[in-house]
Amino acid sequence: MMHEQLQQRKSPFLEGNFAPWRREEDIEDLEICGALPDALNGTYFRNGPNPAFDPIARYHWFDGDGMIHAIRLHGGRASYRNRWVRSQGLLEEMRAGRALYYGLLELGRGEGRYKNTANTNVLFHAGKFFGLMEGALPTELDPVSLATRGEFDFGGKLAGPMTAHPKVDPVTGELFFFGYSPIAPYLTFYRADSAGHLVAVEPLPGGFPAMVHDFALTEHYVVFFVCPLTFRLERLGSDQPVFAWEPELGTLWGCLPRYGKAKDIQWIAGDPCFIFHSMNAFEDRGTIVVDVARYPELQLSDLGETEQSSRLFVTAVPTLWRFRIDPKAETVEGEERCETLCEFPRVDERVLGRPYRYGFAAAGKRAAGGVAPKFSCLLRYDWNTGTATFRDVGHHRSAGEPVFVPASAAAMEGDGYILVLVYDEREDRSELQIIASRDFEGDPVATVRIPHRIPYGFHGAWVPGV
Repeated sequence: MMHEQLQQRKSPFLEGNFAPWRREEDIEDLEICGALPDALNGTYFRNGPNPAFDPIARYHWFDGDGMIHAIRLHGGRASYRNRWVRSQGLLEEMRAGRALYYGLLELGRGEGRYKNTANTNVLFHAGKFFGLMEGALPTELDPVSLATRGEFDFGGKLAGPMTAHPKVDPVTGELFFFGYSPIAPYLTFYRADSAGHLVAVEPLPGGFPAMVHDFALTEHYVVFFVCPLTFRLERLGSDQPVFAWEPELGTLWGCLPRYGKAKDIQWIAGDPCFIFHSMNAFEDRGTIVVDVARYPELQLSDLGETEQSSRLFVTAVPTLWRFRIDPKAETVEGEERCETLCEFPRVDERVLGRPYRYGFAAAGKRAAGGVAPKFSCLLRYDWNTGTATFRDVGHHRSAGEPVFVPASAAAMEGDGYILVLVYDEREDRSELQIIASRDFEGDPVATVRIPHRIPYGFHGAWVPGV
């Protein structure tokens, strides 16, 4: 009876701007306020969950079918295109005319089947464009038409899932990523060369079964943070959630030489916390510095199930932290650097894995409270001075993830433009704001107005020349 009541309860992730947008369309000559910078010649892509059919049971924001929104900027003009990622599961549902698959809160039902929704992030590497989710293979798409080409397994070399947060080294062009599993080996590390060939597969010993969403990359290391949000198959079919918070396990920080073997991984124990996303990482005089949006805890099982289910961060608020790992002393120490709610951290990708100065994030001028991801402002953090600068996106407006685009290939770090998708609740539509990083608190240099709303989503990327 309780399950049926929960099934009938309307999910907050199907209301307001979380609700699906079910039209695919092409719009030329979008309205532009201001003037597009000459440096912006390419496409801004944004991925996010957008269920094509009403769910058959409890729905979580992470469940929706991937929809790619593409805003192309070229010659001072802007156009828009959006398409669903047509996974095999979605194609099956389209033929049936209804939802057939269960989601995160119903793992274990429906014979344990789930869709590769490819709803979390996008990746452009070695001339190929992908939609990503962490529980499956990457899905290749046409970057212009957004047509789905199908799952991609690196010529049969990738047998398991790929994280939705791979890292492309800005110097070597190599692609680094991992996949996680509820059965050992819990993590597998992968490296592809700049041409897109998978050249390293390392199943890693140690750790425990957990949700591992992201990792960090430095010039010589990859760093994993295995947080105690465990993922245990033995809980399937029971009254216990598949994902559960077990703080007594602490957080394990795994340091692996990026060209090393599985046996070279070093696990260092730290205090319990949860990390969805890293901002950046680098090496500093024998230590490894990792900057993240840190949660003191995360009760994923509560999301969508309680009376407070409109809150994404049910019991905790993420804030900006800097961790220092000393592999020789086998210690990890963390310090909060900005106490304001922040998520979706990004940097100038040209300094990924190297010492850097500026980081950006979606933020809210709140210190606590467990709120839905309706970020009221953007954050620019200067690591050299420890200064946080906030940019309010306006009344009744919410910001998504900020994406940095350099003013030119030779521009100094942080000199460029912030691209951010903003939703206006009063007008029920979205716009792409383009902000000069040197005038972070000033008016946008240009705003591309979308004639409808784009649902809240996850991650995006700027791809020049596409």
